[in-house]
Amino acid sequence: MFSSNSIYVQIYTSRFVIQNMDSGALVQIQRDQKFASPRMLIADFTTAEHQLRQAIKEVRRGFVRPNVLMHPRELIDGGITQVEYRVFTELGLGSGAVKVGTWSGHTLNDVESVRKAIRDYKH
Repeated sequence: MFSSNSIYVQIYTSRFVIQNMDSGALVQIQRDQKFASPRMLIADFTTAEHQLRQAIKEVRRGFVRPNVLMHPRELIDGGITQVEYRVFTELGLGSGAVKVGTWSGHTLNDVESVRKAIRDYKH
């Protein structure tokens, strides 16, 4: 009852896909394209933070702040830069997370994989 939710956020150029891995609740948010950039996934930090905060509220349960794993899915061909890691971390914290990790790799499908990625995250 008092454990943190594990929230998995997949970030695309046109949408966020947010899933509570514990409850299975899933929501997709279309991102406002008037603030988009062809070079970065997050071009307008304030708008992205607001949209993500609302989406996390929809899938979150209880009063405990969640652990969030951010997973950029596009525009990362050369790897994730240090600045992007910082943007994803600050975006997650500003959206209400108690702990934020960033994942680069295959899609994670189970709660234990997401929890492990958050727990083991060091950057």
